[in-house]
Amino acid sequence: MISNEYIAKIEGHGAIHVDWDKNEAKLKVLEGERLFEGMLEGRTAEESHWITPRICGVCPISHNLASVMACENAFGITPNETTVLLRKLMMAGQIIQSHFLHLFFLALPDYIGIDRGTELREKNKKAFQMALDLKEISDAIVQTVGGRNIHPTTTTIGGFHKIPSKKSLSDLLEGLKRTRKAAEYTVKLFENLNYPQLKVDLEFISQKDDKIISSKGEESLIKDYKKDIEEEIKDYSTAKFGRYKKREVMVGALARLANLDTEKKSGLDFQNPFHNNLAQAIEILLYHDQAQEIIEKLLKMEMDPTIAKPTLNIESASETKGIGAIEAPRGGLYHEFHINNKGVITYANIITPTVQNLTSIEKSANALLEQFKNKTNPEKKHLLEMLVRAYDPCITCSVH
Repeated sequence: MISNEYIAKIEGHGAIHVDWDKNEAKLKVLEGERLFEGMLEGRTAEESHWITPRICGVCPISHNLASVMACENAFGITPNETTVLLRKLMMAGQIIQSHFLHLFFLALPDYIGIDRGTELREKNKKAFQMALDLKEISDAIVQTVGGRNIHPTTTTIGGFHKIPSKKSLSDLLEGLKRTRKAAEYTVKLFENLNYPQLKVDLEFISQKDDKIISSKGEESLIKDYKKDIEEEIKDYSTAKFGRYKKREVMVGALARLANLDTEKKSGLDFQNPFHNNLAQAIEILLYHDQAQEIIEKLLKMEMDPTIAKPTLNIESASETKGIGAIEAPRGGLYHEFHINNKGVITYANIITPTVQNLTSIEKSANALLEQFKNKTNPEKKHLLEMLVRAYDPCITCSVH
C-alpha cells in the first residue's frame, strides 16, 4: 500500500510518499520551479538584491544580503564596521522573525493538541502574547534598519542608502529589554515539550568565517561550496536534493548549535532532529541578546554612513565573479554571480538551506519508520509530518 500525505503547517507545498510494504518514505516537493537564477542573468548587479528577496517572504533579508555580499566579493568591496554591525542586527531580527513564526504557529500545535496556530490564543494565552511580543520586536529591528519589515529597501552594495538614527536605535534597545522575557519564555516552553524519541546519525554543517565546518571534524572553503555541495535531481521532486561531500547533512539552528562552543546548547539531543525546534527557541534568545549587544555598540560609536566603493576597476576586467554566503534562519545560503565589464550578471547560482536539508529529512523519515514500526500507520504518518515540520523546510526557497 502506498500513500501520499500532503504536509500542512510548512512554508510551501510538499507531501510524504510512503510505501508501507517497503517501509520507505520519500519527500515530494510539489511546487513548480521558479527559475530565479535565469531571471537574474542579463540584469545588473545593482538589481540582484532587489530581485532575490522575492524568492521568499519568510527570509527575504537573507537573500538580500547574500546577493549584496556576492557583488561586493566580485567587486573587491570591503564594507565599513557600521555596515557590518547593521547587517548583523538585521539578521538577528530576521532569525527571530522566522523562528518564532515557525515555533508558535506551525510546530507547537502538534504538541499542545490544537489543529492550527490561530487556536493558540484560546489554548495558551500567555504563549500567544509572547509570540506577539517577539513579532513586534523582530519586525521593529528589521524595519528600523532595513526600511520595512519585509523586503528591505535601505541596503545597497557597499553599505546602506540610509542608516538608522541613534534615537531609533535607543528605542529598539528599550524594546529588546522589555521583550527579553518573551525570548526566555520560549526556551522554557520548548524545553518542556515531549519530543518523539528518534535517534539518527546526523552530520551538521554550518558556516564560520570563510569556511564550511562539519560536526564530523571536516571543513572546506566557502569558495569551493559548489564542489562540496552537490545537487541531485529526483524524478519525484521539483526541488534538487543537496549533499555535502556526497553525504546527507542537516543545516539550520540545530546544526549551528552543534558546531558552536557554548554552554547554552545544553539539553539538546543532537541525534534527534525533533530537537531542531528547541534549538530554534535557544537561538531566539541568543539572537535577542546579540541584537541588544550590537545596538549598545552602535550607540557608543560614531556611525559611518559611507557606502564603500570598489577597490578594482571593473571596466578593465572581462568578467569577475563573487560568492555571498550567509547563515539564513534555516541554514547556510549561497549566492554566486558572474558579472561582465558592464556590470551585468552573466551567470547566477543559488543553493538554499532547504535544498541541503531534503536528503537529511528523507534519511530521518526512514529512520522514524524503522524505529516506530510498532505504531499504527496513522500514528506513523502523523509523526512523519511532525518530523518534516521540525526541519522547518522552506519549499518556496527550495524551488527558487
